Amino acid sequence: MAFIAPQAESFLLTGFGDTACLFIHGFTASPSEVYPLACLIHDMIGCTVSGPLLPGHGTNPFDLNRTKWQDWFARVDEEIDYLLKKHSRVFTAGLSMGGLLSLHAACKRSELRGAIAINTPIFTNSPWLTTLAPVMQYIKPYYPKKIDETYDELLKQGRFAYPVMPVKAYISMGKLRKAVMQEIAALNMPVLIFQSSRDEAVDRRSADFIKGNAIRAKVRLIELKESGHIATMSPDNVVIADEITGFINNLSG
Repeated sequence: MAFIAPQAESFLLTGFGDTACLFIHGFTASPSEVYPLACLIHDMIGCTVSGPLLPGHGTNPFDLNRTKWQDWFARVDEEIDYLLKKHSRVFTAGLSMGGLLSLHAACKRSELRGAIAINTPIFTNSPWLTTLAPVMQYIKPYYPKKIDETYDELLKQGRFAYPVMPVKAYISMGKLRKAVMQEIAALNMPVLIFQSSRDEAVDRRSADFIKGNAIRAKVRLIELKESGHIATMSPDNVVIADEITGFINNLSG
């Protein structure tokens, strides 16, 4: 078994009552990027918050390239089962790819009370990567990320993420995206969407697509004005926490 970086470990914040929220991290990252927001939510309403490490993450990029989106969702599905054994009201929440998995779970698991999606990559700001990835996986299987001040600052705050994009796994994430786009019209539970106005990775049209196509769901869309893609580690954290706790409380009666 591959070594898991200490800062990338799963977390479970045990609360009281019947409410739990499953928080799902993004592609190439780890629960460390959603932990600050999870702590706020746990402190505000005392619900249980779980943050599982997805397969292929938290170790090395080679491991991620050996997994597919079905492996990531299987871990989410497993955690939903675990939480439902102890809680009657379970919500899913996710950042970036975690948002895709949160929405997919909401389409597949009618026992859930609601879904939350933050900066979900229906459309990205790098469409060329999606186009070239099928060829690139054989030529450059690990595409380097842009390492800038934002990346370094998140690293200092404790976020663990790979410095490269494993291309084969990225292609699989694209298949997850297509699955969500096809099934979202059938989604039939409340959804809370966040989109950062300064998101460097995700095109704003993503949030509009979700809201416009989830025709059977009650959808609320919140624009985040002070954050980039990793909004869960940003000045907007309190805004996000307030909205999520309100969303959960309104649906927990």
